[in-house]
Amino acid sequence: MALGHHDTPSQDTPAESTGDLLTEIRDLDKAADQADRDRFIAIAEWADRHTTGQLMPDLYGTFGLPDDDAHTAAENAWVTRFGMPGADTMLELAGPGAPEISEFAVIELAAALGRSTDSGRMLLSDAVEARYRLPKIWQRLVDGQVQVWRVRRVTDLTRGLTQEAAAFVDAHLAHAIHTASFTTVKRLVAEAAARFDPETSEMEEVDTQATLHVTLDLATAWSIGTANGVHLSGLLDRADAEELEHAIRTIADQLLAAGSQDSLDVRRAKALGYLSRGDLTLDLTTEASSVEEARQRRLETTKPTSRPRQVVLHIHLSEAALKSYPEVDPDTGKLGLHLARVDNHHQTLTADAVREWLAVPGTQITVKPVIDLADQIAVDSYEIPDRISQRVRLKRPTCVFPHCTRTSTRTDLDHIDEYVPPDRGGPPGQTATDTLAPLCRRHHRAKTHPSPVPSNEAGSTTIAWDYVQLTPTTWLWTSPHDLRFLVHPDGTTTL
Repeated sequence: MALGHHDTPSQDTPAESTGDLLTEIRDLDKAADQADRDRFIAIAEWADRHTTGQLMPDLYGTFGLPDDDAHTAAENAWVTRFGMPGADTMLELAGPGAPEISEFAVIELAAALGRSTDSGRMLLSDAVEARYRLPKIWQRLVDGQVQVWRVRRVTDLTRGLTQEAAAFVDAHLAHAIHTASFTTVKRLVAEAAARFDPETSEMEEVDTQATLHVTLDLATAWSIGTANGVHLSGLLDRADAEELEHAIRTIADQLLAAGSQDSLDVRRAKALGYLSRGDLTLDLTTEASSVEEARQRRLETTKPTSRPRQVVLHIHLSEAALKSYPEVDPDTGKLGLHLARVDNHHQTLTADAVREWLAVPGTQITVKPVIDLADQIAVDSYEIPDRISQRVRLKRPTCVFPHCTRTSTRTDLDHIDEYVPPDRGGPPGQTATDTLAPLCRRHHRAKTHPSPVPSNEAGSTTIAWDYVQLTPTTWLWTSPHDLRFLVHPDGTTTL
C-alpha cells in the first residue's frame, strides 16, 4: 500500500523540516481561501440567475403569442407560479436595493451543498448582500484580496441598514476590510445606522432605557443542592454598568489579597453581596482570621457609606455637540445626531447619553488635559512611569502582536529591544514612548521565551518571535519559522 503525502516516511526518506511544513500548511490555507472565494462568487451568480428579472423572461419565452398576449399570458403564469399556496415565492434575502431570490432556488442550492435550507439561505443571503449592496467590498473579493469569512462578517451586520447607510459602510471599509477587526466593523455599522437613520437610533435609545432591568430568579431551583444559588440577569445603563464592574473587580481583588482561595468568578459573585450591604471597601488588616470576620467587624464599627457617581471615560465630541448646536452631517447633508466616540470601549454613542450620565446629582467629572502623542519622553529606569505608559497605550489601542485585538489598557508594556541595566553598560533612556509596545500577557510570553524546537532541528537558529518598530504605529514581526507579519493601524497583513 502506497504511503499518503503525510504518512509516516521510511527511514531513507528525509524528514520534512518544521518550517517547510508550516509553509505548506499556509499554502494549503491560501488554496482553501481561494476555493471558498470561488464558491461564494458562483453562489452569487446562482442567485443572479434566480431573481425576478431573470425569471420573468423565461416565462415570456414559453408562449408563442404576440407581445401583448404574451405579456398577459406571462402575468397569468407568474401568478400561477408565484401566487398560489405551496408554489415558489420570492424572498428578500438582503437589504433594500438588492433583488428578491426564488425560494426554490435557495432550497436546491442548500441541498447541493449538503446544508440545511436555513444554512443555505444565510449563505445565499450574504452573497446577495455583498454583490448588490457592497460593490467595493465585492470587487476586492473578486480580485482575491479578501477572504469570504471577512465579507460575511460585514454582510451579517449591514442587512438591516438603509441603502445609503450600506453604501457608507462599503465606502469607508472597503480599503481595510482584509484586516479590520470585528469591533471596527460593528462600530462603523452602528455609526452608519445613526447617521442615515437617526430617528430609529433615537427610538432604540429610548426603548433601551425603558427596558433596563435586573432579575433575580429566587423561585427556581432544580434541586435542594442548587437552591443556594440564584441566577441573575439584567440590562443596565452603561455608566452604571461601568461603575458596577469597577466595584466588583475592586472587591474581588481585595478578597484575593485577604487570602481568599476562591476562583475569580466566585469572588466576583461574592462582591455583589458586599455591595448590597454597603461595603465599598473591605478591612484587610492582618489580624483578621478571615475575610468574613473583617467584614463583620467593619459592620459593627461603621455605617455603610456610598460614593457619588464617578464616570471616567475618554470621550471625543465635536464643538457643536458640546454647545448643543445643530450640526449638519457631512456625509448625509442633513441635521443628524451628535455622536461621541468612547475610547475606553471603542464604541460610538450619542452625545445625549453622555449628558444624561453627567446630569446625575453628585457626579464627579474628571477633566484631563489633551495629551500630545508626539511628545517623546524617556527615563533610564526599567519601571515605566504613568506619563509614558499612558501615551504608549493611547497611541496603540490594542496589543501589537499579529491579529491580536486585546485592548491595550489591559496589556503589558514590552521593551521592544531587551532592556540592559545602566550599571551593565546599557544606554540611557531605554524606557521611552518610542521604545515600548503593548503586548497582552499571552503574546508577551511568546515573544519573551524561545519556542520549542523539534529534536531533529536542534541546529535551528530562529526559535523565538522577533519584531521591530518601523513607524510609531507599525511593527514588523517574524515568527520562529520566519513567517513575516506587518501590524499596522488597520490590522495585520501577512507578507
